[in-house]
Amino acid sequence: MYKLNFPNGNVQTYSSLNDLAAAAKAFGGDYKSINSIDKTYAFVPKK
Repeated sequence: MYKLNFPNGNVQTYSSLNDLAAAAKAFGGDYKSINSIDKTYAFVPKK
């Protein structure tokens, strides 16, 4: 599972990196790896 952490403290999990990337784009931002072993990513809002 891939985890996407949001700045407000919410965490969502996705079954694939493609799903996570699509969700980040749908929320109006991008994602950045913060722990590749745990497959944890941070949401990066677009400015």
